[in-house]
Amino acid sequence: MMMSNSTRDGLSFGEFLLALGRYWYIWVVTAGIATAGAFFWAQRTTVPAYSASSTVMIYHPNNDPNQRNADIWAMASYRKIAKTTPIVAPVQTELAKNKAYQGDQNSLVAGISTSVAQNTLNLKLNAQGSSPKLAAQTANLLAKSLQQRLPQLVPNSGTVQIIEQATTKRATLLNGGRVQKLTLGGLLFGLYLGVLATFIYTVWRR
Repeated sequence: MMMSNSTRDGLSFGEFLLALGRYWYIWVVTAGIATAGAFFWAQRTTVPAYSASSTVMIYHPNNDPNQRNADIWAMASYRKIAKTTPIVAPVQTELAKNKAYQGDQNSLVAGISTSVAQNTLNLKLNAQGSSPKLAAQTANLLAKSLQQRLPQLVPNSGTVQIIEQATTKRATLLNGGRVQKLTLGGLLFGLYLGVLATFIYTVWRR
């Protein structure tokens, strides 16, 4: 099916292109306003989120292969325990002493994730914060709480050793691209509105 080269009211595509050039200020200004609005809105509504990680090793210090295999199997349970109230509540208590921290225990738990490399006894604790310092502090407090309380919760868990502490330098920004994406969206939307406004204005002048 052939496409018509003119609009319903007789404005041809070529004439519309000429109108875009003649009334360029309409779509340029519209796109500029929409882009600026999207940028400032994104800046005001985007709360920085950083992630940092610390690592603990949970093991029995002997050379028994059966015990090591049992420890490896137990890592799945330890991953779940790391997000439970007995472990997280002391972390929340310490973080609440920091004026820069504004979260509650639910948001704290939501920002925690854990992982274990296959066939290892290393439990990686990832924690989020609104700054690199808060993210690192949270991850380290979580590792410390697990080290102190896991033997009480699971008496046969063995030794809990912190083998890597989180640092602000290794913290990563999770939502750094949000402002750019929203700004680009504002630009595209502004261009659409600008072209539409130019079309309406051109038809009105005819």
